[in-house]
Amino acid sequence: MEDIIAGNRIPTSKSGKSSDIESMVVSHIDEIGIQDLVVVALKLKPSQTKPEIKQMLIDLGKKVGVWFEGGNFNGRLVKKSIIKKDGVNENNEDVFVLTKRGELLAQEILDKIKSKG
Repeated sequence: MEDIIAGNRIPTSKSGKSSDIESMVVSHIDEIGIQDLVVVALKLKPSQTKPEIKQMLIDLGKKVGVWFEGGNFNGRLVKKSIIKKDGVNENNEDVFVLTKRGELLAQEILDKIKSKG
């Protein structure tokens, strides 16, 4: 989230402002499941570790509980080819990115949120 605040944004809306998308996500945060938010987080900022993704969700205002502690992440996202490992960072932590399937899913999620107003 610090990178987003610092201006390292990935343009994902027609206006080119991911802050529009962030605001939209925050306003509907309680209606969006954690799994979908993980996908959106990787759309907003590709190449994140699991702790970075978790922190981004918390920064957006989502209560994550123990979702990241069990097999949810790997079972629901990695094994279903929505996200994939993309090497490791300097701390030797796995870095994750969206697959093409994940990119399409992220756009579907964002379109659904946008349609809610």
